[in-house]
Amino acid sequence: MIADPAPVFSVANLWEMIEGSLEPLMTSRFRLRGTIQDVAVRRHLYCFLADRTLATQVAKVNTVIFAADLARIRSELLSRGLGELESDVEVVAVGRLSTYRPAGRVSFVVEQLDYDEMRRLGRLDVERLRAALIEEGLFGANKDRPLAAVPLRIAVVTSEAGTVQHDFTRVLARSGYRFSWQLYSTRVTGTQAADELAAMVKRADADGHDLIVLLRGGGSESELALFNTEAVVRSVVNAKTPVWCAIGHAADDVLVNEVAHRALDVPQSVATALVERVEDYLLGLEHTLGRAVELIAARLRDEQAHRRGMAARVIGSCHAGLTQLRVGQAEQWASLVRLAEGRCRGDGEEVRRLSQSLRSNVRLRLAHELPRLLDQGELAKALQRRLESEASDVGRARVWLETYDPRKQLQLGYAIVQGRSGRWLTTISDVMDERLVTVLMRDGSAKVRLEEGEVQT
Repeated sequence: MIADPAPVFSVANLWEMIEGSLEPLMTSRFRLRGTIQDVAVRRHLYCFLADRTLATQVAKVNTVIFAADLARIRSELLSRGLGELESDVEVVAVGRLSTYRPAGRVSFVVEQLDYDEMRRLGRLDVERLRAALIEEGLFGANKDRPLAAVPLRIAVVTSEAGTVQHDFTRVLARSGYRFSWQLYSTRVTGTQAADELAAMVKRADADGHDLIVLLRGGGSESELALFNTEAVVRSVVNAKTPVWCAIGHAADDVLVNEVAHRALDVPQSVATALVERVEDYLLGLEHTLGRAVELIAARLRDEQAHRRGMAARVIGSCHAGLTQLRVGQAEQWASLVRLAEGRCRGDGEEVRRLSQSLRSNVRLRLAHELPRLLDQGELAKALQRRLESEASDVGRARVWLETYDPRKQLQLGYAIVQGRSGRWLTTISDVMDERLVTVLMRDGSAKVRLEEGEVQT
């Protein structure tokens, strides 16, 4: 039997060689960029750091943050508004490799995070994507999509958890207009949700809505990183349907806001803008139809006046001719006059019928548009709420006026002095200028004439 020339090592020997080759990474700190996955906290935090840039196979390494470092890192994240250490969050961690022979494991021990590098790398990714979209001529593609004059069919892309979708739809429901909406539920946190969110935008685009709204209630920088990912940004850019975004407050600057058809701060602002668009359409329609009626009526009046002038000239000519003709020809001319008068009356009737027809068409157009846009039940509720609000405001104003009515001071033993014009006098110089004053007291009033030397200051 021929001996195998391959060397034989014990497991301990193998670990010694592994640790020897990894010694530079075990004794010196280095930075590692990766996406957190499979978080488990048992006093210490255990997870994987994964390389999300690989297309076919994910490379990952065991990672641990010990309790003392974990408390400090969490505090630093909170102070910088960067959110929690959770799955799908990309970090740049500083630490060393460590081995644990009993478990046969090599782990990366995190000592701290490089926050500046995390921000820099994130901004670099965004700038690269922005430059690529500009070069491809796609950066403003969604902004150029035509938006329906009255967008009533709305696709709502957000998470079904939380209050965001309810805050948005509540405003639409209370408006009294016939809005309809469909929820496309998806995760809206973490970069690993990018493909899911992008798929929902594409699905909403394919379903033929008037508008897609992409909603989230703000968040930390790491939570909003999802809206800088290429998958999400390109789904908005390539959508044939206009996309409005309300990701968070003005400080929450993400690339998807730049490429969307329109970006607002919070979900309620999107809903309010939609309601205002419908209101503007109705006001514009009313103005346009009213102006059309005015122009048509003016044209009909001019046409009627023109026809009457022509008829008057014909009739005058006929009457002038009658005085110069024999009796036998007079009857012929008289019939021509009657014919002209009848034609004039007929034209007048035609003009009136045309005017009535145009007005009826305008009324029918309004009757067709308003039921399509208005939900009568909700509109009545909206008007009732408006009336109740106005009544409440009037009630509060009445109470305020009664509380601060200066005449109430008369009941406390004070007096009010008025001049001849009814103006209240508050200074000695005012009183001296008037001389004749009216003094109001609790049980009535009295006119008082002041003489020189009677006033002391």
